[in-house]
Amino acid sequence: MDNPIISHLRKPPKLKGIKRALFIQPHADDNQIGAGGMMALLAESGAEVYELTVTDDRLLERDKNGPTTRQSEALQAQQFLNVKNAGFLGFCDKTQEPVEKISQAILPIIRKIKPDAVFTPDPNLATECHSDHIKTGTAVKYAVLDAMCDFYPYSEDGKARHEIWTTPILAFYYTDKPNRKVDISKYIDKKLDSVKCHKSQVDNNLLMFVKELAKIAAKGTKYKYAEQYRALSTLQTHCFNISLDADDD
Repeated sequence: MDNPIISHLRKPPKLKGIKRALFIQPHADDNQIGAGGMMALLAESGAEVYELTVTDDRLLERDKNGPTTRQSEALQAQQFLNVKNAGFLGFCDKTQEPVEKISQAILPIIRKIKPDAVFTPDPNLATECHSDHIKTGTAVKYAVLDAMCDFYPYSEDGKARHEIWTTPILAFYYTDKPNRKVDISKYIDKKLDSVKCHKSQVDNNLLMFVKELAKIAAKGTKYKYAEQYRALSTLQTHCFNISLDADDD
C-alpha cells in the first residue's frame, strides 16, 4: 500500500472550480479542436478564459493590413466561445525559432494573466511529429515553471522580481496519457461550431473526426462525449517520477 503522501502525489488535479484559464495553442485552430468543449464549459461557468496563439500565417500574407486570415478566424472563434484574446506571438508557421525564445515570449503573459490553469498540446505525445506542436508544448512547460522563479529572467541589478506566478494546474490536450476526462456532452455542438470558425482549415472530414475522437474519449465513462487531458499539479511538474492515477472529472 502506498504511503499517504505518495497516494496524494498520485492524484491529478481536478479540472473543476477553475476561475481563470489560459489556453496556449501552436496554430489558430488547435485550442478549439483539442479543447473547445472545455473552453465552452469554463466560459459558461463564469470563468475568465484567455487564448494565446503562438504561430500564424503572416508570411503568406505579408502585404495584408490588419489581421491575417487565420488570426481573423481565431478572433471569430474566441467571440463565439466568449473567450478573451491574450494575443498573437507572431512566430511563423513551422517556426525555426528555438523553444527558449518562444517560452520567454509566453512567460510574461502567464505572469500578467495569473491563470488557475494553463492548457496546451502535449509535446510528449508519441505520434506527434509537428515541430510547432512540440515546440509550443515544451515552451509552455518551461514558461509555467519559470514564471515561479523570482530571479528569472535575470535582471541587471540582481534584484528579485515581484511579478511571479505559480500556476496550480498545467493540462495537456492531444495526449496519449490522459489522467482526466471531462464531460463535454452538453458542449459538443458548440465545440464543433467553434472549429467551423476556422473556415480556411475545416472540412466535413475534420468535423467528423473531431466528433468521433470525443466519442472515443468518453468510452469507459458515463459521458456521451468527452475531452481527455494529462493534468499536472505544481508539484508534479518538477523532478518526481511518480505515475499518476487516472480519473473522470
